[in-house]
Amino acid sequence: MNRMIFGALAAALLMTGCGQRQPPPPPAPPRFVAQPGELLHFVPVAEKLVALSFDDGPNDPCTRQLLAICAKENVHVTFMLIGLNAAKHPDIVQEIVAGGHAIGNHSLSHPRFDRSTPAVIREEITQADAIFEKLTGQKPLLMRPPFGLYGQDYFEICRDTGHVIGGWSAAASDWNPHTPEEIAGALLDQLAPGAIFLLHDGKETNDGPHRVASVQAVARLIPQVKARGYRFVTIPELLAAAVAPPAAYANGVQLLGVQWPERVASSKEVAVRMHWQLPAALVRSSAHVWLTLRGAGGPFTFDCGLPHGGDVWKETETLKVPPPAFQPGSYTMDIALTPGDRNRNHLPCAGAWAPGHKAAAVPQPLVVTPNLTVEASP
Repeated sequence: MNRMIFGALAAALLMTGCGQRQPPPPPAPPRFVAQPGELLHFVPVAEKLVALSFDDGPNDPCTRQLLAICAKENVHVTFMLIGLNAAKHPDIVQEIVAGGHAIGNHSLSHPRFDRSTPAVIREEITQADAIFEKLTGQKPLLMRPPFGLYGQDYFEICRDTGHVIGGWSAAASDWNPHTPEEIAGALLDQLAPGAIFLLHDGKETNDGPHRVASVQAVARLIPQVKARGYRFVTIPELLAAAVAPPAAYANGVQLLGVQWPERVASSKEVAVRMHWQLPAALVRSSAHVWLTLRGAGGPFTFDCGLPHGGDVWKETETLKVPPPAFQPGSYTMDIALTPGDRNRNHLPCAGAWAPGHKAAAVPQPLVVTPNLTVEASP
């Protein structure tokens, strides 16, 4: 009898694969959330939603000009306001709120937090909050640090004050001289469901027409984004529409989204943008990213590291893949993580894009046409 029981148990173990001693896959990720003290720079969503945000307002005249454009286009955006500017222009703050737009905290006076003490950082955040609460009756959910730079204890301070850190995944360097066409084109090249765009409606605590090119760029940008089937929402609305991240790896890393280039004529390289959410305790050099393209003439394998972080715009990694060996055709891509730099033992992976618990299979194929034009399949 004992032999029969032992034999049945051994057979059951073999049938269930327990004898392989494979590490269990991580649980499928729940709906994406961002807690106070955590960075929000990109949101996995099931719809074509994008958030447009502006730093350094309210400004006279640029903020009012942007409000007029948004009203005409019937879109809602997010204004990251400087406390002193808000106190100087309470009427513009009221117009922002009345227009259905969201407000975020961008500090009291726009100092560099990386050169500030924790006490100064806390005071800059809380004093700005007091101004916003007095003018609107509400404390902002988001806090975006000036210049996008962190400071000592910044994450802990935002956790204490109840703020989600407002980052971004797409920018156009509109603080430098660029034409409206260049600004709009740069953001269109970074368009993806769940993206957060950064522009400016002011210049620190100075009034004046410093952002005329940005205002004109928005007038061009909004119709083109709409024409691609997208809808503009505020950053809090974008977060409310979040779904589960496409993939989660055994070390706690989450893949929030992958963006192919929509169209690059006569491309000499393919830029793949990967949006990650990384645990605070993760040593970023402790994991390596492997991308495998499968299709005509493939497979091709490329590797890179995780984003190096350090400020709010360095959580998106762009891998530029040279395609001289690519042949015209359709390619699919897998993204795997390994511990260490060159270790090929893939970490277990779970989620909607994670077949076999080995890698995330990006669902939309990359199409290479005979003239080497690169397109993302709809």
